[in-house]
Amino acid sequence: MIPRLTEAGCRERRKQLLDSVTSDCIVLANPRHVCYCSGFLATELTLAGWGPNYLVLDREGKSTLLVNNSAAGNAEFAFVDEVRSWTWYDAAVNPGKPVWREGLKALSAVLEELASGRQGFLLGIEEGVFPAGAAPKNARLEDISDAVYRQRRVKSRDELEIIRAIVALTGTGHQRARKELKAGMREIDLYGRIYKALISAAGETVNLFCDLISGPRAWLATGQPGTRVIEEGDPVIIDLNPYVHGYRADYTSTIVAAEKLSQVYRDLEKALHRAIEAGEEKLRLGVRAGEVFEAVRRAIEAGGFGDFFNHHAGHGLGLGHPEAPFFVADSQEVLVAGDVVTLEPGAYGEGFGARIEHNYLISENGPVRLSSHDTSFLI
Repeated sequence: MIPRLTEAGCRERRKQLLDSVTSDCIVLANPRHVCYCSGFLATELTLAGWGPNYLVLDREGKSTLLVNNSAAGNAEFAFVDEVRSWTWYDAAVNPGKPVWREGLKALSAVLEELASGRQGFLLGIEEGVFPAGAAPKNARLEDISDAVYRQRRVKSRDELEIIRAIVALTGTGHQRARKELKAGMREIDLYGRIYKALISAAGETVNLFCDLISGPRAWLATGQPGTRVIEEGDPVIIDLNPYVHGYRADYTSTIVAAEKLSQVYRDLEKALHRAIEAGEEKLRLGVRAGEVFEAVRRAIEAGGFGDFFNHHAGHGLGLGHPEAPFFVADSQEVLVAGDVVTLEPGAYGEGFGARIEHNYLISENGPVRLSSHDTSFLI
């Protein structure tokens, strides 16, 4: 089983967030941030994701999770002081009401309680996801989005336990891919065998996002598994992103369905591995994300594939995918202890396409590689 966020971790993240802003009260409306500070996860793959759910944090320290009735069962995993549920459809008597409008009403009622009798009530919100109609008339709004995203960069102990477990699980998927892949099978059938291995190893439901593309489709870098039959000599890019309890891993291998590599794939395999090594040398505290990109790009260029590297060199990983820091040419973001990142050099052109990728934790002593899968092109 994949671990979950802990009560201690959620309480510490709430305290840290409140300490970093001046708001009298904070409303988290982004489902990822509700999860981050409470352990409650609402996704579109469950009834919890059918409508809005909010986490209200008072300066005095009280946390209130506001959920629609379809999500109330999921709230058993929430570490909050109070859970309030509001009904939009009960599947029995109530014929149903517009779910987002009902959520706004429920949030407005809670905020009116908190703001009542207070002058200059400063309400911290996430611009873009907070329903403006829920703000009390005496409230001034403060956007706390940047504070949340800055805090998310430094992973807590319980977050790292989840991520490490999912990284290990992802390795199971890559091992199964190497065992099962052969010419004559369809991409979607390979995906199915990988997924079966993941849920068997996890002992629970796993949401598997991925690129799984073969032959000429691999020349385009990205795509969902389809019904294409893998042919002898095809490259197969397998980029697995299992998503469990709000977090994910993300790493890639390319396997060529052949007994030996062509010259272009021998050269490309060497160039991508040198690019990974060059990127690892730059994964140090205070290094700009743009410098990491440049180190990876130069290594690919030295291998003869510089004109065919057309995406980022990696990115941050955690509740989002991708998230900061972004390893792109112009990024001024600097690496901090607690970042979890990927390096993913690739090259794609007429007649070839490949990518490899690893996951890392940035520490005071340098990068800690979390993934350990085989990235050689031949099985």
